[in-house]
Amino acid sequence: MSLPSYALTAANYSIPYNPFSAEVDQVLLEANHASEILRTLYCLFKGKQKKVSLTFICRSAGIPSKGYLALVMNGQRRLHAKYWEAIFRTFKLNEMQREILRAFLEMDQLSCEHSQALQFRQIMALRQSLRTQANSYLI
Repeated sequence: MSLPSYALTAANYSIPYNPFSAEVDQVLLEANHASEILRTLYCLFKGKQKKVSLTFICRSAGIPSKGYLALVMNGQRRLHAKYWEAIFRTFKLNEMQREILRAFLEMDQLSCEHSQALQFRQIMALRQSLRTQANSYLI
């Protein structure tokens, strides 16, 4: 049984292979907020791997409190920047997926509507790149 071509590409560039990568792409293309992305990724991984729990995610990402992570996933708190990279690794995001989630997390930090609008344009450009990349794997 051979791996899909995108799995081989990920292995060649030392990116941890994520068997849910296409589903993660879909989440990133459809979500409107960082909290929605994090909540959906958590549900996706929990549904596929029974060991995944809030405690597991917190330990893996170095987040000290399940309550804090739950508030982040419910949109009541912002995820502190010191946890971003660990969250990317925990969910095994590739570089493009990381960039999109990072852009959403950065948008959460902005208070000016004009800055948020500019950041959202950046997100849309990243999403277009992700679509193009995903389509190239299908060819």
